[in-house]
Amino acid sequence: MAVQYRIESFFRQAYGWQISLVALIAIFCSVVSEDLAAQEPRRNPNIVIILVDDMGYGDVRANFSESQIPTPNIDQLALQGMRFTDAHSGAAVCSPTRYGLLTGRSFSRQPWSTIGLQLWASMIDEKRLTLGELMQANGYHTGAFGKWHLGQTFYDKNGQPTGPGADTDWSRPSTGGPNDRGFDVFFGVPFTHGHGLWAFMSNRLVTEVPTEVVNTRTPRAKGYRPENAMPTTTRKALEYIDWNARRRPGKPFFLYFPTVAIHDPILPSPQFIGKSPVGPYGDFVMQTDAAVGQIVAKLKQHGLLEDTLIIVTSDNGSAGLAGNGDLKDFPFGSVLTRYGHKMNGDWRGIKGTLWEGGHRVPFIASWPGHIQPGSVRSELIVLDDLMATIAAILDVKLPPHSAEDSYNILPYLDGTHTGLPIRKYAVLNTLNGDPFLRKGKWVLSFHLGSGGQFTTNELPVPGGPQGQLYDLEADPQQTTNVWLLYPKVVASLTSFYKAHVARSSSFGINR
Repeated sequence: MAVQYRIESFFRQAYGWQISLVALIAIFCSVVSEDLAAQEPRRNPNIVIILVDDMGYGDVRANFSESQIPTPNIDQLALQGMRFTDAHSGAAVCSPTRYGLLTGRSFSRQPWSTIGLQLWASMIDEKRLTLGELMQANGYHTGAFGKWHLGQTFYDKNGQPTGPGADTDWSRPSTGGPNDRGFDVFFGVPFTHGHGLWAFMSNRLVTEVPTEVVNTRTPRAKGYRPENAMPTTTRKALEYIDWNARRRPGKPFFLYFPTVAIHDPILPSPQFIGKSPVGPYGDFVMQTDAAVGQIVAKLKQHGLLEDTLIIVTSDNGSAGLAGNGDLKDFPFGSVLTRYGHKMNGDWRGIKGTLWEGGHRVPFIASWPGHIQPGSVRSELIVLDDLMATIAAILDVKLPPHSAEDSYNILPYLDGTHTGLPIRKYAVLNTLNGDPFLRKGKWVLSFHLGSGGQFTTNELPVPGGPQGQLYDLEADPQQTTNVWLLYPKVVASLTSFYKAHVARSSSFGINR
């Protein structure tokens, strides 16, 4: 007590403070605590990106109340986080979208024919910074599980580059795939789960050597079944979360989960067959939604949910195939004609097309404590924007000549944005590679026709429109081509597009 009294008396006499020793100790501890906290490295969130293959805007009930398919897990994430109503894939087809998501650079900046190289080579140049590499450089462990679809190189018995086939030496590790583009671990399929190669890959090698041939040319491992691809890759993704929680507690990880569903072949697991009123397609969507629920539950199990940003989106609009088989029996859009399910909502078009249904996709982000629950944003965003956004979350500056078309939308996510939209325009592509411009309410295409699968562009006729122009405010379903009615708008947007192409980056981005 005597010591306490002398200390208190000193402060009263020296500074006139009326303070007790207990209070003084509390102040001292607080100052020390704040100083130590300032010295500790900032804890970055885990990042989970779930990229569903071919899921339409209208497949998610949170987006479209008329959806006939229950999606309770995705809907719950929307309630807990933020939903974007004007989000777009970088193209109306998968590989170019994946390229843009993982690089922040629009695939339209390189020859469209690059897609055809993916059986033999990577679509991503080895010198280009990827999202996975960005995360690795900032202390993240990175894992990809599911469908890669961005190419890699296999080798024949002489060590020469080749694609998957009869001459492939399966004992030689592939190169240019996920492990060489920013991912510490990979398990999944290199292409679609029923196309290109019927085998799982673990990192750079197949898990079982193909000994059979499907459709006269596609190598197949005897034990591989396309219907097992979704449950197997989901299980591997869950195991990855377990591994990080137990082996790397407190350290961040990046889980990239590009699902094999709901792309054809449409093969839901037995426990989901008959669960929806929309046939195998709806069952496959429900299985995908269940996988999202499993990811969330696993994060919660390990106490990681509060420290994780989860994004659920799609690589393009839905093709709407009601089932497998001949296209005469199951044509594109047959989900709508057979079951009345609007897989792309009220938007016109399907996967591959220039119309909104081809590329307007679900986009839901959940990050407890950072994103306002139940919030909705109507601003234009593109999946290319994830690169700059995650760099902002990590508080790092992207280097020159990287993510040239990626805008930072973190101010949307954390609710700090005010003023004009962050992204004022987007240049996208159809399945055929036809470019089109979205700017404000306008959509401008330089071609006639859908640009989609099994279609050819229509030839313009003298005196007719040379392309397509739509006013999304007056005509959201894009039923009326107003090219001839607004020649000044066509001229202005055409000049803007040419100026964009001439730049090495989007307007407002100088990297």
